[in-house]
Amino acid sequence: MSDSVPPTPFSQTSPAPGSHAVPPQPQYFVMPSQSPVRSLRGIGGATRALLLAYAVISLASLLVTGWGIVELNAYSAGTVGPDALESYGSAAVIVSGMSLIALLSTGICWLVWQRRAADAFPVGTLRRSPGWHVGSWFIPVVSAWFPFQNVSDLARASHARLGRGVLGTWWAAWLVGGLTGGLTRSFSTAHTIPSLINGLSITILMDALWIVAAIFAWIVVSRITAAIDPS
Repeated sequence: MSDSVPPTPFSQTSPAPGSHAVPPQPQYFVMPSQSPVRSLRGIGGATRALLLAYAVISLASLLVTGWGIVELNAYSAGTVGPDALESYGSAAVIVSGMSLIALLSTGICWLVWQRRAADAFPVGTLRRSPGWHVGSWFIPVVSAWFPFQNVSDLARASHARLGRGVLGTWWAAWLVGGLTGGLTRSFSTAHTIPSLINGLSITILMDALWIVAAIFAWIVVSRITAAIDPS
């Protein structure tokens, strides 16, 4: 006969008398939660408002520059005196100052918006880190294509309703406008009326490109913001 002890009602798999049975708990692997992302609605709205303001100021600059060309031609023909040129110069200085303030304000808001938008995605989703989304704007040569790639990544990751045409038009207008602005500075010290007129004509082209860039940038900010923060 075997000496083995038969199992009892209170074997190792059963709770002892007087104790409370605790059912086994399933084991789960909990993924670390992502830190909450600040809303994009506020900064997105501010950025869009400033983009529109910059477009309006660029339009005013375009009109003032056109007035300057007319006055220079009239002065060359002898139909107006120096006072007309002084009036144009005063208006040009005012519009130029407003344009600079609007550009700086819009740029700051854009960087804050883009950083927050990049923070909304887990690490590895985007091609570059949120810090690079800001820093790439300030690095020579790299700033010619990294910012476009970064914003394109935001559009892709957020599934925003943005086609390559909208993004491409925005970036092309921004780049060519910047290059055109460099050309206008080469005419800023011109001393002949024909050279001044040529410089102002390039300024008109620059203002037109800035208007296009601002309008398409408004679309980019609107659609990416709505896709990331639909609330």
